[in-house]
Amino acid sequence: MSDQTNQAPLLEVKHLRKLFPAKSGFLAKEKTYIKAVDDVSFTLMPKETLGVVGESGCGKSTMGRSVLRLIEPTEGEILYKGEDFRQAGGQQLRKMRSDMQIIFQDPYASLNPRMTVGEIIAEPLNIQKRCGSKEEVREQVLKVMEVVGLNPKYYNRYPHEFSGGQRQRIGIARAIVLQPSLVVCDEPVSALDVSIQSQVLNLLRKLQESMGMAYIFISHNLSVIKHISDRVMVMYLGHVVEMADKKELFDNASHPYTQALLSAIPVPERHSRRKKIILQGDLPSPANPPSGCIFHTRCFMAQEICSKQKPELKEIADGHLCACHFCGLNKGE
Repeated sequence: MSDQTNQAPLLEVKHLRKLFPAKSGFLAKEKTYIKAVDDVSFTLMPKETLGVVGESGCGKSTMGRSVLRLIEPTEGEILYKGEDFRQAGGQQLRKMRSDMQIIFQDPYASLNPRMTVGEIIAEPLNIQKRCGSKEEVREQVLKVMEVVGLNPKYYNRYPHEFSGGQRQRIGIARAIVLQPSLVVCDEPVSALDVSIQSQVLNLLRKLQESMGMAYIFISHNLSVIKHISDRVMVMYLGHVVEMADKKELFDNASHPYTQALLSAIPVPERHSRRKKIILQGDLPSPANPPSGCIFHTRCFMAQEICSKQKPELKEIADGHLCACHFCGLNKGE
């Protein structure tokens, strides 16, 4: 990541919330709400990669889609290049959206089986009316196919003719054809074989260097997050519990949940210095989250205050934020 000392943030997210209505029971008259994302705030600098990690169901994918307004947020502020993205509409929204793209998790479900590779990649160009002729569209698509490692002869083929890794390259080509400044990568390698994962990750890093894009990279795999991220944000039950530069977080994880995630990374026993932390119980329901600290029902450090008082997300070191009453007091080693 380049020096960003004097740069303005590309993206500022403030107190983002997304609630989904749900009934608490079959005969319930009053609606309850699933708090998928609850009071999430962060900034993203140009050309930076923010890794977002947490268990399945923690709200990381909903957060990413809410930032792009693929899912409309319930509350919160989203500033993109200083402009209020939540208030944008019409031509302004169309223009801003062309600069913010997404790579989906499932390379099988995210591509229209009735469209050819060329049509899939050309769709954003046609929607945004970037090219004056079909020949110009074809030229742009072929250029992007070459960049992501797809043979030009695949132009008229259909998605079912390709492997998972090749399909994900098609999805990446579709996301970058408009040359966006921000790409949300929603677990883009989790459905791929391990050998293919590294190829796709290296491609994403190469594209970032050549095109200057910023990534919000969502994953449940901490090894992948460590490989590609500049900063890491840890989510639990819709909340941010810890955020720090990659090296700081992996070397000095302070939140008990982050410590537990790191202890689960598989390493050879002879190289392992970290004590295994086994979390008790299941992830609580986001429709009825625990009082006080949302993690206290599974936390190995929990005390009486944790069930009564919600900890603030506070800075415990330069750029290192943690939401725990006992941040830094126990490293779980």
